[in-house]
Amino acid sequence: MNYKKFSIVIFLILSFFVISNFIIWESATKDILTRKDKDIITGDMARMGYLPKLNHKRENINDLPKKHMNFTGLDENIDMITIGDSFSNGMAGGLNRFYQDYLASYTGMDILNIQQIPGTRNYLETITMLYNSGTLEKAGVKYILVESTQRKVVSRFSIPIDYEANLGDNNILKTYFKKVDNESFGLPEVNFINNGNYKYLLYSFLYNFSSNAFISKVYKVKLNESLFSIGKGNDLLFYKSDLSAIPKNKEENIVKVNDELNKVAELLGRTGIKLVFMPAVAKYDLYRDYIKDNIDFPKDPFFDILRGLKKKYIFIDTKKILSKEVKKGVKDIFYIDDTHWSYKASDIISKDITQKLNK
Repeated sequence: MNYKKFSIVIFLILSFFVISNFIIWESATKDILTRKDKDIITGDMARMGYLPKLNHKRENINDLPKKHMNFTGLDENIDMITIGDSFSNGMAGGLNRFYQDYLASYTGMDILNIQQIPGTRNYLETITMLYNSGTLEKAGVKYILVESTQRKVVSRFSIPIDYEANLGDNNILKTYFKKVDNESFGLPEVNFINNGNYKYLLYSFLYNFSSNAFISKVYKVKLNESLFSIGKGNDLLFYKSDLSAIPKNKEENIVKVNDELNKVAELLGRTGIKLVFMPAVAKYDLYRDYIKDNIDFPKDPFFDILRGLKKKYIFIDTKKILSKEVKKGVKDIFYIDDTHWSYKASDIISKDITQKLNK
């Protein structure tokens, strides 16, 4: 082959490489690998599974009359403190992404969302530390709501905590309380030539033979009903950790969790503070019974076990609450492309919490 022919071959190969990347980028992967407008949100499930057709684009809007607080201290009167993971920090995005805003609007309470104090074992130890220091009583706190995604409840709360933990005389609050930037929903800059384009092709092929494309962290299965508003509405995406957590959700572990919650509830009750525990039902667990021809996916006993235990705290059974809505055929209780529930779930659950607190 002479130099001229060789140059033509190289040029054609490079042209094909660039053009094919550009076509895949513009037609598929651009929408899942970039997020230049922080106010237009899409879920991580579609991104991790390279499933752009199941993107649920949504805009960050807040139109509720009362908002919760997320700021730098406990200097003023606070009715309720919330503490939890991404569900409590509005990471689903979209319309009224904080359940605390619905709760504040329905109850009229001043609600402060806080983060776990660095160095503490879990949210319960953070609460214990604030209680023992007199910080909660000084702020006039009446309720503390602890939230955790279902798959992490056992690993977070089955371990014993230090019930003597105290802030002492140090100034940890000044460094601990900080405004959390929940407005940042951006993704790293990605060039249109990237390996995600080829992962998209690979995953698109492999999902035809495996519910998790053999290698994906995202499972994709069909439902026997249309329960989402994207596509035909009968695709369910869920995170593999929803499955891997099931073996941990056995009775002895959940009893340990309940015991720790009861101890903290007793501690808080000495000054009239009530503990509210809200495990956020896993997307898989909520929709499992609707999976078409389900012979492979096990039942998660978490809520069945926890319901039957004696409690000294207020229990928010999010599975029971949301299952009623799913049974009615309400769509988008969870976002199809996300591990988080939508504003619809936040609204429904906040109404239930409000009723329980009023009692």
